[in-house]
Amino acid sequence: MEDFGQLVRDRRRQEKLSQEELAQQVGISRNYLSQIERGQATNLSWQLREKISAILGLKEAPPPTAATEPDWPASLVEFAQAANLPPDDVQMLANLKYRGQQPTTPEKWEFLYNVIKMTVGK
Repeated sequence: MEDFGQLVRDRRRQEKLSQEELAQQVGISRNYLSQIERGQATNLSWQLREKISAILGLKEAPPPTAATEPDWPASLVEFAQAANLPPDDVQMLANLKYRGQQPTTPEKWEFLYNVIKMTVGK
């Protein structure tokens, strides 16, 4: 089971919420919440992770450091830790390249991330 899904399930139970109640608060189906809790829905948007975390009062672990993810540029890791990004978002950013290049500073990573957030919408 994915760590985030386990956190959601444990916290939901601590709060004595049914899957149906939490799903309604988040704005998703009970079935989708069940898939998240079982680790079957792993490619969650940052917006959904943020909403679930806010409702349940979860604080996710910071993204892995450069020592555990050597393919992530140090400037990306620095930005990700400062912004407390979900690991899926960090990996998405790490995969982006424009003409073979990636941002080189935490500020440029932040700019790129904000552009993506504005484009995708909330």
